Amino acid sequence: MKEPVLYDPETDTLLVEIRPWPGASPADINEDVGGQDAEEGLVIHFGPDGQPHAYEVEHASARPDLVARALNALRAAEGFAAA
Repeated sequence: MKEPVLYDPETDTLLVEIRPWPGASPADINEDVGGQDAEEGLVIHFGPDGQPHAYEVEHASARPDLVARALNALRAAEGFAAA
């Protein structure tokens, strides 16, 4: 099973996948699937079905508020109440 939380220390970026990629793999998608800046430092990536797939937190070590938001989205997607 793939880990849903990935941190890249070189870019200080945290990626939280809140659900598996729907359908074909992202590399096999021919349509334009991308992300949307939700606020400064937070990009929400969408699947081809238009639903959120992952939260990407830029400068994660300086943004614990956005890290908490992304982790709460993962908890909610897994059926746990947000803290």
